[in-house]
Amino acid sequence: MKMKVRTANGGPLNLRESTSTSSALLATIPNYTVLEVSIVNNSWYKTTYNNKTGYVMSKYLVSDSSDSPNREKLQAIYDSLKEALNLIEKALQ
Repeated sequence: MKMKVRTANGGPLNLRESTSTSSALLATIPNYTVLEVSIVNNSWYKTTYNNKTGYVMSKYLVSDSSDSPNREKLQAIYDSLKEALNLIEKALQ
């Protein structure tokens, strides 16, 4: 799945050799970089960056919106349906 780096301070994300903050640092990944990741557990994802495979903390990743190009269309449909339901509720009162 695609995820985007989003650190709290805007700095880079550490790519680690294993699922520990004390493991060797393999690389630093710039904020907003889109990565292909696989879930290891709730805290760590496995990914490859600059030909180095390692682990990143999941709390610094967010879903990449480009992974769902229909999001804007779905939001518009949702908004329309919500408005229609409000009109129906008013009519039934």
